[in-house]
Amino acid sequence: MLLARLGDLERAASRGRGAFFSRFLDPQELAVFNRAPRPSCEVMAWGGYEGSERQMLGFFPDYAEPQAAAFPLCALRAECAEELGHRTLLGALMSLGIERSLIGDIAKEEDGSAVLFVCDSIADFIQMNVTRAGRSRLTLLPVPIEKLRLRERAWEPVSGTVASLRLDCVLGLLTGQSRAAVEELLRREQVSVNFAVCTKGSVSLACGDVLSVRHFGRAELLEIGGESRKGRIWITLKRYV
Repeated sequence: MLLARLGDLERAASRGRGAFFSRFLDPQELAVFNRAPRPSCEVMAWGGYEGSERQMLGFFPDYAEPQAAAFPLCALRAECAEELGHRTLLGALMSLGIERSLIGDIAKEEDGSAVLFVCDSIADFIQMNVTRAGRSRLTLLPVPIEKLRLRERAWEPVSGTVASLRLDCVLGLLTGQSRAAVEELLRREQVSVNFAVCTKGSVSLACGDVLSVRHFGRAELLEIGGESRKGRIWITLKRYV
């Protein structure tokens, strides 16, 4: 169904009827699109800033240059007496019945202010109706995207040795779980590799691969080192916090 919807946008753009845009897609949906045959028109993914996780797809006709400024999204800065967490702010939005696909990332500026990336079509509604987050009063104000100074997403290294670069071995280091517990996570489809569900512990990993484990978060295989005296492989994971 996702590819069918995106295919409709692609065909409309290919016929020269202008640029067409999806709503925000999560990393798994973007991965599904990227594994499909390449579209017949120019396509660009953008979520408001470099490295954004949730992104729109823009399909552009031959005569239009893909550019970020064309995307129907905007940034809203949260002004609040206390620093708001991602879950608190997202909960305030979801309580209004807003579809998740209309909301992009929730990022932090260098001063700690939260910034929402949302579809243009819902921005005014959000500003008028989201006035509290948790117990705190909240004001959302539009801010030019080019003026944002966003923090890099926080992460911590997880280093150690593994018997091999098999997924189940790396998961054991990342989660601290036993082999049996890791096999159960895989069996229950709670593990994704590069945003695609994976149930096979024998899959071999490489630098740059992204692991998502339900209840344990997300990590990237950052570095593969040499072997220890016992023949185990040194690796470092970037675990997002």
